[in-house]
Amino acid sequence: MSHKPAVIAACLIFAMPTLSHATDAPFPGIYSVIDPVTGMTQDVLKIEPFINGEFNVFPRFAGERAWAGVLSGKVMGARDRYLEEALFPQDSKVRTLAIADIGYLYRPPGDSYSRDGRSDTGYLSHIFAIGIKSMQRRPLLAGHAERGERGQHDYRPRADDAKIVVSTLNYSARPIQVGVSDAGNPANAVDTDPLNPYMSSAANCCFYLPATPHKPVQLTIEYRWLPDGKPETRTLPLPAGNATEELLVVVQADGKLALEFRAPHESQSMTADGSVKAGNGRLYPALPAAERKAVLAAELARQQRSLKDISKKLKNLPPTTPLQLTQRVAELVEERQAAVTYLEAFSACKAAVRECDKQARAAARAR
Repeated sequence: MSHKPAVIAACLIFAMPTLSHATDAPFPGIYSVIDPVTGMTQDVLKIEPFINGEFNVFPRFAGERAWAGVLSGKVMGARDRYLEEALFPQDSKVRTLAIADIGYLYRPPGDSYSRDGRSDTGYLSHIFAIGIKSMQRRPLLAGHAERGERGQHDYRPRADDAKIVVSTLNYSARPIQVGVSDAGNPANAVDTDPLNPYMSSAANCCFYLPATPHKPVQLTIEYRWLPDGKPETRTLPLPAGNATEELLVVVQADGKLALEFRAPHESQSMTADGSVKAGNGRLYPALPAAERKAVLAAELARQQRSLKDISKKLKNLPPTTPLQLTQRVAELVEERQAAVTYLEAFSACKAAVRECDKQARAAARAR
């Protein structure tokens, strides 16, 4: 990728406003953050129940198109040990999921404190690669088991089949769940993740197509408008293109469906107005300007509150506090102050989005 959105590159990643409700179980779901510079939602964690109270966790950080390999997740018990000392005394109502190798996910209800602070979205992660972030959760696939490489897949590929990934781009204002199957062989199928409005899915593996089609191929698009829509289908012809490319299911603003191939590893450079190129002359789905402004205001308030909490913690540390913890809290104060300065400058800027991002980053460096 030739250009990552500057806010993501600076690790200022933002939580999405509530657009859908997950099930009552505290952890299974898909967790996302949003960058108000581009208005793009980025899925970060996908958590599925496994066995014996454990979970399969699939991470996906900035710049990654597909879910990475599975990690183990386990709910922390009262006597389990954490890798780092707590920043705050944890409320008894908070649940914690330990994720092997990458950190923790907290469920702090209401205004309660987790070990790493509060979250007005209901979920807070301390992922070592990206830090402490509030996250928005939405449900996993509903109605049937996920089809594809990690789910149920009864199709046996032929020797001349090409394995491709499938992604969905949702430009509509409605949440949707999408799957693709071969109209002539329904066992050859893959599901993409349920999507909120104005967002794109991870690249989901795997669907199979003849490397050199000998006859026209018809694909069945299986979709359901969330949360209460009934399953529907549309049969569309396979578009012209190379079967080694990525297949896109495009949900247009009016709800109509289309299929396109996209060459892999296409540049994701940002335009002057903050949009990000998705290939094929398209831009990635992103929140409309009014909603993006609301996200920006909410994130500024969230970061200001977090700065206040962390600063108070630093001020009240007793003289006997280990130096390592004191330094850690001081670094978090600096990070939060930089985030607040960036957001304040970006909010006040009246220029084009890319120029505002440049000015805001300069303000954060100069403070």
